[in-house]
Amino acid sequence: MLEVSGLTIGTADREIVHGVSFSVDAGEWFAVIGESGSGKSISAHAIGDLLPRSLHRNAEALRLGDLDLLTAGRRRLRRELGRSICYVFQNYGAAFSPYYRIGAHMTEALRVHERLSRGQCRGRITDALERVGLDPLITAERYPFQLSGGQLQRVVLATALMGRPKLLIADEPTTALDAATQADVLERVDDLRRSTGCAVLFITHDLRCVSARADRIAVMRRGRIVETGPTSKVVADPQDPYTRNLFASVPMVDRDLDRLPVLDDPDDSTEEAS
Repeated sequence: MLEVSGLTIGTADREIVHGVSFSVDAGEWFAVIGESGSGKSISAHAIGDLLPRSLHRNAEALRLGDLDLLTAGRRRLRRELGRSICYVFQNYGAAFSPYYRIGAHMTEALRVHERLSRGQCRGRITDALERVGLDPLITAERYPFQLSGGQLQRVVLATALMGRPKLLIADEPTTALDAATQADVLERVDDLRRSTGCAVLFITHDLRCVSARADRIAVMRRGRIVETGPTSKVVADPQDPYTRNLFASVPMVDRDLDRLPVLDDPDDSTEEAS
């Protein structure tokens, strides 16, 4: 469904993502993992052309189904964002104005893409909030500052999925949440993926989440994918030295670990991607 081939991202004088290629099938949970600065987030942002003006993207192919994301143009892409492609970001608070109730935010998101009556909007909002485990009557009347971080992130997820997207891109969506709330939000994402058939492109550095949820993973380092494959295979038998050290650095309760493994790098002076 999503095809990314030979994706490069850079400034006028420097390339920071180098020929990244991967695909995501319909209904699949595909995770991109790597250290901070590996280029995973800007690669995800490039799919919807959400890069800063200082960066440019190029690719051999960048497609979502029949839609060519390279030649679609900004106006067409803006129509597809929120419909075919939805993003859920780490900074969920930035999605809300403190002056409007949750119901008003969700109604606006619907009416940007569809001509719906007030009753139709109310029905879609009620269904979306119930799907993420929130009381629609109470939540829709609340202001953002009256909800917890976990509740707000679930509202963002509900809003994203109201448009019935083909692809949900989740960029570190649970980083700012506590462990219990993280698990709950991830469970909601998985439930919605299974019930709606949308694909999930999940950007994270949480290796435990990847092991439990993802069907396939790609490991990024310094703007390149160094390893990709089915999650069970990559976790059990990583082939790249960086991947081995990445998984070995996760502390385990049943394992003595006096010192985290460090991967030797002959090129520490190289500036990393975002």
